[in-house]
Amino acid sequence: MKKVLLSLALLAGFAGAANAQSGVVKYGIKGGFSLSSYTGGGDIGKNTGFKPGFTAGVLVNYGLSDMTSLQIEGLYSQKGAFIDNASGFYANGTTYTAYTNKQYRSTLSYIDVPVLFKVNTGEAGKGLFFELGPQASFAVGLREFTRDQNSGAGSPTEQDLSTDRNRLVPVGIGYVGGIGYQITSGFGLGVRYTGDFSNVYKDGFGAGNAPLRSDNNFHNGVFQFQVHYLFGGKG
Repeated sequence: MKKVLLSLALLAGFAGAANAQSGVVKYGIKGGFSLSSYTGGGDIGKNTGFKPGFTAGVLVNYGLSDMTSLQIEGLYSQKGAFIDNASGFYANGTTYTAYTNKQYRSTLSYIDVPVLFKVNTGEAGKGLFFELGPQASFAVGLREFTRDQNSGAGSPTEQDLSTDRNRLVPVGIGYVGGIGYQITSGFGLGVRYTGDFSNVYKDGFGAGNAPLRSDNNFHNGVFQFQVHYLFGGKG
């Protein structure tokens, strides 16, 4: 009888530990640095380099157990790419002007909404964690421009190609995978990769109906380096 009672007590203890974080809701803020590019799309995806940007926003984390949680985020995220020694056209009314051997850059702005399943391998909500899940991306802004090779931001050689957000696929579907470390119950660091299944543009790359618009099978790909702080619950 004593063995049975001891076994029941141990099971109750394990069950209590497993559900210690169940139902706990935490809120947080996060932000960080990103490197984005285009993937796929033949020559377009192969020739693009990584463009720096940033991401920032809020999150809600719902504890499923002591080691697992569901996290929903709303993030402003910069994406895009650059191409060295690019040649193409930009629209000026009904005419097109050619550019050659320029550095092409695009800054694309999105509101990203990832829904992540998180596994924390540490104790008391701290330690190494992994995250994975789908993401919806809502396009909110676009700027494409060129500038001379080896010139920096704000160069007088910058020439806008397009600021028409309607050229972007309005809602993209993708995925997020990442790893991080929860240093304290509030403060943590993470690295993740986000990739889109959806194309970047509705009808192709380049301004208006310019010839450069023929290749459209490419997607956003972004490395993000983030810091976050969680409020609420017991970490």
